[in-house]
Amino acid sequence: MPVTRREAIERLAEIGTCEIPDWVLGLFPEKPGCGFVLRPRPGFPYLYEHAAEQNPYRRLRVICTAAVEADGKRWIHVSFSKPREAPSWADASRVKRVFIGDERKAIQVHPPASEYVNDHPFCLHWWSCLDGDGLPDFRHKGTV
Repeated sequence: MPVTRREAIERLAEIGTCEIPDWVLGLFPEKPGCGFVLRPRPGFPYLYEHAAEQNPYRRLRVICTAAVEADGKRWIHVSFSKPREAPSWADASRVKRVFIGDERKAIQVHPPASEYVNDHPFCLHWWSCLDGDGLPDFRHKGTV
């Protein structure tokens, strides 16, 4: 049975597995809709699964975190994966809409090979800066 975000944070705090800054509370949805259900685990208080997908091998899993990064700005990080295949563009768009929002810019990064980390072969990531844009304006004639 799904639990509320507050219940998840309280449980995880009791066993000492997470420390969540106050500014993070309220960033991520307690009841995200679109088939996603909050299913926190130790160390991952904002873990969601797309429970509407009946096939467990195609089920989308989403982990949301937020932190002050090296640039001194607050960033949202959303990782999303499937067990046996990469998420589709439709999956990525749904995750961005539900967990970052329609009007907030989200960034995917392809780092240099020397900086690449691959903990899961079918995991993708979105980043979104809460303190400004984080990127220059790339629009030409009003569109990207």
